[in-house]
Amino acid sequence: MVKCKKSENVEIVPEVEEPKPTAGFTFVKPDTLKFLEYQFTGSSTNYKSLLWQFGDDSTSVAVNPKHTYRFPGKYKVTLTTRNGQGYTAAKEVMLNVVDPTIDYSICGENYMKTIGGKFSVNLEAGAGPDSPEGSKKLVDQDINTKFLQAGFDGTQKCTFELNTPQVVGAYTLTSGNDAADRDPRYWILQGSLDGIQYTDLHTVTACPWENTNEGASRKQTKLFHFDNYIAYKFYRLYIKSNRGSRVFQLGEWTINKKQP
Repeated sequence: MVKCKKSENVEIVPEVEEPKPTAGFTFVKPDTLKFLEYQFTGSSTNYKSLLWQFGDDSTSVAVNPKHTYRFPGKYKVTLTTRNGQGYTAAKEVMLNVVDPTIDYSICGENYMKTIGGKFSVNLEAGAGPDSPEGSKKLVDQDINTKFLQAGFDGTQKCTFELNTPQVVGAYTLTSGNDAADRDPRYWILQGSLDGIQYTDLHTVTACPWENTNEGASRKQTKLFHFDNYIAYKFYRLYIKSNRGSRVFQLGEWTINKKQP
C-alpha cells in the first residue's frame, strides 16, 4: 500500500522593497583659526549604515563627524550610505584645505634653480641620475617626472648643497604618478652647516597622500612649514619608510624661503 504525502500550501510573501537611500552632507570650519578642522553634517535618508572617507586614509561611521586633517592639501571626501537591501548612494566633495596665514604666492622657490647648488642622493636609480627616472627628475621643476629607486631600504637621503647658505622655512613634496605604496610615509627634513652634522628640522610620520594608485592623490604637491632661523648650507630629506614597497618614488622636491 502506497501512502500519498499530503501536500502543504506554503504562502510566499513577496519582499517589500525599501526606499532607496540618499547621501548628502554639508560642512563648515567651526573655528577659522583651526583651519585643519572640519565639522560635517549629514542629511542622508533611507539608510541603515553609512561610511565617511575623508581622503587621508581616515574614516568614520558617525552621522555628523568632526575631522581634523594633519596637513594642508586637497582631499576628496566621500559619504556612502546603504539601506537594508544593499542599495547604496554616495556623495563626493573635494576639499581644499589651506592655511589662511600663509601667502602661497611666494612659496615654491627652488634654490637649486635660483641661487645654484648641488643635488645628490645616496641611493640612485639603477640606470643613473640622468635616466628617465633618475634622481635629477626630483629637482627638474616638472611634476610629471619622478625619481624611482628600486632598492629602497629605509635609508634614502636626498641632499641639497647650496652655493650660499639660506634660511629655509618650507618645502614641497610631490607624489609620483602611480603605485601609492611607493609614496614616502615617514621622513625627516634636516639642516647642516658643514654636511657632516645634521639637525632635525621637520618630521612627518604619516603619509599625506591618499592611498590610491590613481586620481587626485597622484602628482599632488604638498607644502610643509617649520620653524627655522638658521642659514644652513645643506638641507637633507631623509626617507625612513614608505607604505611598504621595496620601490621608492617621489615626483618633486623643493626647499623654500622662510615666510616673512
